[in-house]
Amino acid sequence: MEQTKQITLPEFIETNLQRTKQLFKIPTDPNKEFRSERRIVIREAYKLLLSKLSGKNYIKNDFLNENVYIIWKESFQKASNNATRCWQTTYAVLKLPEIIKHAKPFDEKYRFTDIKKGIQTKNRYVELIKLRYTFNSQKLAYMNFTIELTIGKKKDGKHVQYSLEHIKKACS
Repeated sequence: MEQTKQITLPEFIETNLQRTKQLFKIPTDPNKEFRSERRIVIREAYKLLLSKLSGKNYIKNDFLNENVYIIWKESFQKASNNATRCWQTTYAVLKLPEIIKHAKPFDEKYRFTDIKKGIQTKNRYVELIKLRYTFNSQKLAYMNFTIELTIGKKKDGKHVQYSLEHIKKACS
């Protein structure tokens, strides 16, 4: 088995939006001035992903056996705030279909009915489901990280991708 190589984090992570050939450059610098660049990547990625889904704006989660919808005013809006904080979460936006499909619980307490007043109530969520997806690379140590996917379940039973978050508090 090949050992993970310790390679210095590059200035940018260049990758495609999953299911497309569209390349994006994500700045890895944790300074706040790069959040606007990451926000542009996130906005363009959501627009492109929604256009590629051709009106079927959902991806089935294997664990829940439910379609998880990607909705511009809910999914993008929350991601454009959270995913700009660190490059790992911006990267996760570009791999959203894979994350939604394969994310699963990290413990038995993955469902929450503690809905916050404000956006969560406005969006008619009755439950939040927190799942995780881990990226693994044998070659690049900095590409080993875990993302938390939060799915909002609405009163009508519809599941919506609500947020993505790098689970490590301090982004590296």
